[in-house]
Amino acid sequence: MNKKNINLLIEAISPLYNQYKQQSRTISGTDALIIMWDIGDILKTYIEENNVAPHSLFWEVYGKSEGTKNIAQKSYITREFQNRCHRIRNIFLSKEQIRKELPNLNNFTSFREAMPFFDNKKYKLLGEKKEYLLKLLNSDNSHKDIMKEIGRLQKDIIGIKNPRTQRLKDLEEEKEVFINFYNEVYRLLKESPTQISFKLKKDQIDKGYIVVLANNTNALAEDGLKFTKFPEASNVQDSLWKSYEDVLKKFSSQRNAVLLRRFRRIISAERIVNLADMLHSLSSVK
Repeated sequence: MNKKNINLLIEAISPLYNQYKQQSRTISGTDALIIMWDIGDILKTYIEENNVAPHSLFWEVYGKSEGTKNIAQKSYITREFQNRCHRIRNIFLSKEQIRKELPNLNNFTSFREAMPFFDNKKYKLLGEKKEYLLKLLNSDNSHKDIMKEIGRLQKDIIGIKNPRTQRLKDLEEEKEVFINFYNEVYRLLKESPTQISFKLKKDQIDKGYIVVLANNTNALAEDGLKFTKFPEASNVQDSLWKSYEDVLKKFSSQRNAVLLRRFRRIISAERIVNLADMLHSLSSVK
């Protein structure tokens, strides 16, 4: 694929992706869908105009992950996220259709779990069954009750019994952010102290912020360790650092350790501690 074209594609997607990341916790599910539809529309147009396979394009846009070689890092827009946006664009012909069919979608997660009922040929719902699903997604029921009903539909229609291994897929994006951030810190520590200081200053990453990241990373490795509150005045410019901060905030907001334990089945506690140690080393660079 043409490197210049890929870079232009990333430039077109990045503002929308950053908007989604910054607002994902505060906007409605409907608004989240619309932003993702816009990203999917850009991807769909590129795919059709350049006759490329979607997954090959998603890999090119995303770039290098741990264990890959000879692939330059291009962006931190995960393949999972790109694929989801592309699917949303194919499900809905227009943003107006989203507003018409899902005007009161409260949480994007419920739609994500219901996606096979919209675009899987085997499980796609039509007629009254689709109307029931839309009514459920637009309802003012609690998120827990909506997810419970979607789970029942999955079991009845798809036969999913929700095995423990399936739940690991829900953390695919967090896994990829962790790996990318780990690699970034590892590469940064190989630079000279002058280059490290320049990079951190340029992206407005101060040492106090790095220490908070290190402490909270360490808290990922073991149940019962307390998370440190992030400074409210943080102006970090680097999108990968912000994405990793969001991952830490997500885990720190959990009322129990279930999600953390699930994450440690994907990323070992040893690897998590290694990252915490690297961050502490980075914070001490003069």
